[in-house]
Amino acid sequence: MVKLLTLQILAHIISDFYLQTGKSCQNKAQRGFQSPHLYVHVAITFICSWILSLLYPYTFDFWWASMVIAVLHGVIDGLKSRFQKVPWVFFIDQVLHLTVICAVVAWFSSTVNYKIPFLNDSVVTPLDMIPTSTLLWITAFAFCLRPANLFIGEILNNAQIKCPKDQEPESEQPLQEGMEAGSPETTSELPNAGHLIGNVERVLTLIFMMFGHFEAIGFLLAAKSLLRFKDSATNKSEYVLVGTLLSFGLAIIAGAIVLSLLNRV
Repeated sequence: MVKLLTLQILAHIISDFYLQTGKSCQNKAQRGFQSPHLYVHVAITFICSWILSLLYPYTFDFWWASMVIAVLHGVIDGLKSRFQKVPWVFFIDQVLHLTVICAVVAWFSSTVNYKIPFLNDSVVTPLDMIPTSTLLWITAFAFCLRPANLFIGEILNNAQIKCPKDQEPESEQPLQEGMEAGSPETTSELPNAGHLIGNVERVLTLIFMMFGHFEAIGFLLAAKSLLRFKDSATNKSEYVLVGTLLSFGLAIIAGAIVLSLLNRV
């Protein structure tokens, strides 16, 4: 069940964060169930869910479960458009998606006992060649790139924490799902540097955790803090510190979840 759940979470990350654009997310937020982008996204969600389920042995009939996940995903996204002004709606939306995935996977695992005909449990099929540990780390790395940037941006927006240089009226608009913190819409200074640095530090943090070198994370955090706090602007330094702590925190949480699951499988 852990492997199937990991595959479905990875499918959600791919479909919801990598295969969506800021334009499609904005259109969904404005038009809700009337947006054609919503139904395209539902189709993409179904395809990702079903294709990745094939990496789990003996689950060729997961298509109907993928359909349930995709349809409920579309319902949640459609309803989300009516609650755009609700605080932390982005995170409520993600919690609901993950709840649906967990419930459907648990239901499927408890009710379906499908096996490939003429194969016994001792046979290793090509679909079973990717170990659960590898899938867990792949999922963690996938989360720590684009999704983590969006999570950090949403946290800063909901906490009303803004960079001192971004106080012009045009920057008052909150980040839409699909727009990253540090993108050209949020800063005029080295627009791609912020989220690139964040991606690198989170990837390095996961690599250190994967190989058990936890002390290296402290050195990485200290090195970045020393470099950034040479800036004389106190407010900007505090903004950077908050972003840095969130960035490392998300990577450490992702790594800790993977290590915890690896101890149980």
